[in-house]
Amino acid sequence: MIKIPLERLARFRRRAGPFVREHRGALLVLVFLLLLRLLALYSLEPDYNVSSDDVSYIQSGIYLMRHGTLIMHEEYPSAQVMPGMTVLTGLFYLLFGEGDSLWLALKLFWILMGTLTAWVIYRAVCLFAPKWCGIAAMLPLFRADFIWMDNLVLTETPFHLALAGMIYYTLRMGKTGRWRDFYGCLLSYFAGLMLKANIAPYPVFALVYLLLKRYDRQKLAKQCVIVACAVLCFIVPWTIRNYLQFHAFIPLTYGAGNPALLGTYQGTGFPTDDSLDYETNVGDVVWRKYAARCYQEDGTVQPRYQRYISLRMDAIQAAYRQRVWRERDLPSYLYSYLFMKPQMMINGYFYWEQVFDEGWEILSYLQRLDLFFCIFTIAAALYL
Repeated sequence: MIKIPLERLARFRRRAGPFVREHRGALLVLVFLLLLRLLALYSLEPDYNVSSDDVSYIQSGIYLMRHGTLIMHEEYPSAQVMPGMTVLTGLFYLLFGEGDSLWLALKLFWILMGTLTAWVIYRAVCLFAPKWCGIAAMLPLFRADFIWMDNLVLTETPFHLALAGMIYYTLRMGKTGRWRDFYGCLLSYFAGLMLKANIAPYPVFALVYLLLKRYDRQKLAKQCVIVACAVLCFIVPWTIRNYLQFHAFIPLTYGAGNPALLGTYQGTGFPTDDSLDYETNVGDVVWRKYAARCYQEDGTVQPRYQRYISLRMDAIQAAYRQRVWRERDLPSYLYSYLFMKPQMMINGYFYWEQVFDEGWEILSYLQRLDLFFCIFTIAAALYL
């Protein structure tokens, strides 16, 4: 009775031994990354949240499993976000129920995904560089902002893993041409698309890279057809669902208007609110476009369409502000969007609360250091 398990254990050790010895440095880093995230979980506690989208995602998942309707922020059908987070949190709800057990299960899964991201990055770098370079690429994930992020039930952690997987398998396709690497890339892309709509154009970049690598054209054509069919299997029913709910063509989401509007208040020389005619150029436009199907007889928005109209109004207002900005001060508009805003994105970080007493000043320094190393490695890669 004991002999069989011992034999299996010995066989596993013989197989795992060479793997552990080959990657012992990276595996040691993974252990420390995992421990730090678990310590942060203990410090912050499992039900820690930022009272924002994280709470809404969990509520959305529970509502989906109970009522079969995808919502976000309110109990009406929504297409503000992609359905990946809602489905994922809903599945965890079915397995673990509500309350502390659900929060703990989700946090542990998020921590595992954050740790696994480091491993995927390591393997991607090791395709072209020595293992010490792969280990060095894992080290930024020791930063407090990444540790804090992996303790939040938001899209960032699973999306980072999906993006790392996309890049890793794309690079492997360029080196090996194997079908299993293509399917790994397809699965990673589909997972990323279910979380964030802005990753949709990624196959174009992968296509350009593979063409530059002189990838087999016939095989690439077949794989492009497979990608298109796989995406359409989701896009078509999702678009039909959105049309039936909102009477509009929404192939992905309608939530991009709000960040676009917030972006018009960044930079220099942007128009002030008191100098603009929002009633004519925003309010009247929204009324003309949506009054027939989204407004009630008393002139108010139907409750089920309130968030939809609010976000569409944000998009129209953003476009109006950008148009006025270009007309009044084109140089400042170009300077803001081509220089200042990219610089803010590069130097910025997602970190609202300190973890392990690591302050914002330290992160700002690390961010600049990280940028320096990125510039150096790009230059080194081009040279080599």
